[in-house]
Amino acid sequence: MSTYFGFSDECGDYLQGINEKQLKTHPFYIRSTLLINSSEWKKLNSLFQHLKTTYELPKHKEVKWSYLWQLRKFQRDKITIPDNEPFKYLEKYNYEKLLQYVDDSLNLINQLDFKKIILTYTNNNITNRHDVKYILKFHLQEMMQRIEMDLQHDFNNLAVIFIDPVNEEKNKYYREIYFEIFANGDIVNEYNHIKDSINLEFSHHSVGIQIADYIGGAFSSVLKCTNTANYKKGTDMFFKSVYPNIRRFRDRIHGYGIREVPQNAHIRAQLIEKIERLSH
Repeated sequence: MSTYFGFSDECGDYLQGINEKQLKTHPFYIRSTLLINSSEWKKLNSLFQHLKTTYELPKHKEVKWSYLWQLRKFQRDKITIPDNEPFKYLEKYNYEKLLQYVDDSLNLINQLDFKKIILTYTNNNITNRHDVKYILKFHLQEMMQRIEMDLQHDFNNLAVIFIDPVNEEKNKYYREIYFEIFANGDIVNEYNHIKDSINLEFSHHSVGIQIADYIGGAFSSVLKCTNTANYKKGTDMFFKSVYPNIRRFRDRIHGYGIREVPQNAHIRAQLIEKIERLSH
């Protein structure tokens, strides 16, 4: 018997009927989940806090993946960051140094004995007519199914799942659809290996959610990449610390650890080709 923690975060956004301007900002919606053995949480937290000390970052604040690219723009254009920006406190930090901090944070995954990453994504350029709640439920369900299937070899295994709160409406919906899936089942007849209620955990309080954010960001770099030169740092992080730890069946990750939402053979084939090309 073991207890596991699943830390899950979203990257990007999904909007029904998204317009061209919105697509430039949110071409993809991603949910990234890191599953670890609870016995290794203290180790992960200790290593993460040590990194923050090494980089002289405040322990009570987080460096979100999205902050990096905004900070780069302000530093590149030599513009003062407005006081109301949440990343204002980072203005004295070098962008490249913060990138290395994120890289080192992702590398902590490789130091764990048990770790599995689950990634679900929606290509908003192709899929944008479905109701928002339908897509959100689909992403959550795919994650729940894979955790359940991974732990069912021992009836006493249990996973506790934590997600980053978004807003009051979404938070309520996540709680409701999680319990609905848990109580009623789906292709998984019974969810016997995940806790009956999802936990909302502020990202700046949680090492697991922060690392899940970096996982989603690195994966988004792969999705957005159009050649081997652009998004290089993010794709490098992906292949060093994310790709080796993605849930897989034998050597297959597509359909097992990476799932397009909704299922689409053409989108999957494109990503298989891209990952193969970028990995060389």
